[in-house]
Amino acid sequence: MNKESKTFKYSGLKLAEQANLAHGFFTRKGGVSKDLHFQSLNCNLASSDSKKNVITNREIISNSLGFSHNKLITVTQIHSNRVISIKDGDEHIKHPVADALVTNLPGILLGIKTADCAPILFFDPKKQIIAAAHAGWKGAISGIIGNTIAAMQNLGANIADIICVIGPCIQQASYEVDESFYNNFISVKPASSKFFINSKQADHYMFDLPAYCVERLKIIGIQHIDNLGIDTYSNPEFFSYRRATHEKNFNKDGKAEYGTQLSVVGIL
Repeated sequence: MNKESKTFKYSGLKLAEQANLAHGFFTRKGGVSKDLHFQSLNCNLASSDSKKNVITNREIISNSLGFSHNKLITVTQIHSNRVISIKDGDEHIKHPVADALVTNLPGILLGIKTADCAPILFFDPKKQIIAAAHAGWKGAISGIIGNTIAAMQNLGANIADIICVIGPCIQQASYEVDESFYNNFISVKPASSKFFINSKQADHYMFDLPAYCVERLKIIGIQHIDNLGIDTYSNPEFFSYRRATHEKNFNKDGKAEYGTQLSVVGIL
């Protein structure tokens, strides 16, 4: 794991070694948003933050990696298993509904927004294919990881060559869930009880989301995996939905006010 303070981002070591590839797991630092809940590199256009600030923040990220802002593609994330492949002519697509993006086009920056869910970046250096996936527990259990890799294969990627990095997300020590969550999860994936440990609170558990994602990747056959192991909940460098709710950062409608960080990957 590399941290670059100048651009306030973390990098996966395996991806950082690759020529003609730009990537980064950006923190909440280095932006222009002033509101306490969005300071300062908030990239969520759906938040109540100033749209102008969010666009400027996205420009800061794109430009820091050598891309223009109009080459950054993000999705309207819905915790699904839907993947979109960006082909010639799709460069100006506006926020399609999906939770992962795949492309083999150079000059395009793929971005995923998170605030506790796992951002996963992929690269096949031989076939020059990239992907970015948003893996919350719903997407992870419904197959977003496998679908992303399948979409890469459709473009010619070889599983044996794919490198992936799981970025900053909520870690097991911070991810307490109730018994209904545990029971629902186990009913879908019975062998997944190993990703839960008992909480100090009765009838509650601590869930290991990144470890679950690592296992899904290994089952599919991915051999080159980095897991940064950074906790978005406990680390104030990052936005965290769960932290926002625990701190009672709610608007007048009772919805949590929080920003999202951006994780990006692009072929130069």
